Amino acid sequence: MNKFIRILGIVLLAVSAIFGIIFYAGPETASGAPTITNTILIWAGILAGVAALLSVIFPLIQMIMHPKKARGSLIGIVVLVVLGLVSYALASSEPLAFPKPEPNNVPTILKQAGMGIITMYILLGLGILSIIFTEISKVFK
Repeated sequence: MNKFIRILGIVLLAVSAIFGIIFYAGPETASGAPTITNTILIWAGILAGVAALLSVIFPLIQMIMHPKKARGSLIGIVVLVVLGLVSYALASSEPLAFPKPEPNNVPTILKQAGMGIITMYILLGLGILSIIFTEISKVFK
């Protein structure tokens, strides 16, 4: 498995380096912009997709190989899902009053944006509380 990862990394790096060289040394349009820009953006999307896929597959393989260690990860995932559901329930979907019509001023988008903001506030608060708890518990040890 390590050999596969190493070969995959070398191939992706080589293709990216070739695109980089072509970007700077390749042909340009009449306005001076490189002609390969769109291709590089597509390649960046492919790399992001590969990274996302591998970041899901490898932890799943580790969970299957070491099921006792997977329990902690699954508890963390369940807590995050519950946090997301609570944040979604607390978020408002009431349209905002703008002087001009806004295409994103619809209940679904407003509910999702509110969920993201509430989730961020809850996680920020939990982070600050954990820092305070850690520092106070050090005093009593």
